[in-house]
Amino acid sequence: MTLTIELAVAKTHRAGNRESGDTVELIERPGGGLSVVLVDAQGSGMAAKLLSLQVAGRVLTLLNEGVRDGAAARAAHDFLFTLRGGRVSAELDIVSVDLASRTLVVTRNSEAPLVLIRDSDVEIVASTGGRIGLYRHTRPSVTEWTLEPGLTVIVVSDGVAHAGAHAGKTIDLATLARQESPLCETAQQLADRVLSAALAADRGHPRDDMTVVVLRLQAGGVRQPVRRLSLTFPLTE
Repeated sequence: MTLTIELAVAKTHRAGNRESGDTVELIERPGGGLSVVLVDAQGSGMAAKLLSLQVAGRVLTLLNEGVRDGAAARAAHDFLFTLRGGRVSAELDIVSVDLASRTLVVTRNSEAPLVLIRDSDVEIVASTGGRIGLYRHTRPSVTEWTLEPGLTVIVVSDGVAHAGAHAGKTIDLATLARQESPLCETAQQLADRVLSAALAADRGHPRDDMTVVVLRLQAGGVRQPVRRLSLTFPLTE
């Protein structure tokens, strides 16, 4: 069965800051496939950005060496716990298309919900391993699904999950995912729609860094596949 991976990211920073404390990184796996890493460091601004870059860099190095996702997440926790003595935390998500096992692997230390779309059914997956960096024996939550057309994962940082909370009106991710037949949208359109809803919930003035990552598997491909990656990165003063 031939599949095509669609990956999209939409992110913005907290209003009043010049830099997002959320970091998203992409790496091709040594055994085939790819992994996307999302780190949401405690706080916002430059200090949070530097921390999230450190944690993401540690995960990427280990994945590049062939370390399994769960072990990489545990090592990132140990690194942060040792570095900051349990005083600073971060949320960590690793979403991998692993061609060695032919599975979609989601490894999480996050309190934000994850949305899974499978066979047109939308499910909120709340199971996590808790934030990294706080407690010595923290472990990640690891879940696997067999690769199949239409399988979609939506991962968000807590700025999206908690958008509108100050007004008592947080966004409903499951409802957003069901709207307008999401399987007819591109991954980028779906990511943009979720981020737009979060921004609207915060009345255009985000109270935290916001990141949406969408990974989708589509049926089909070509004999000589061409991989493409595009990026839009507005530069601010």
